[in-house]
Amino acid sequence: MTPKMLPSLLMAAGSLMLAWRVKSLLDVLILAQLGSETNFRSITEFLTGRQSELPVLVGFDQHVSRRRQLGVWLLVVGFLLIGASGLLNVYLLWSGL
Repeated sequence: MTPKMLPSLLMAAGSLMLAWRVKSLLDVLILAQLGSETNFRSITEFLTGRQSELPVLVGFDQHVSRRRQLGVWLLVVGFLLIGASGLLNVYLLWSGL
């Protein structure tokens, strides 16, 4: 591996981490939408008398907070790798390697 390949590898790794972050955001949005739809359906069935009690949906906030912590790290590391690739590319061009 030559030094000129390192900026490209850092850029690719950073881009993949940011793509992973976007996918985790979409997963959380889909989960929230499904939870909202389930909750709306339960309220509708309760109001029409087809259900005697309202079920309590739990666990959505725990899943979202876990995804948020992972997402922050993915975002930070992804941008750091992309920034490092740019700085390393400038250094390699400047030094003539």
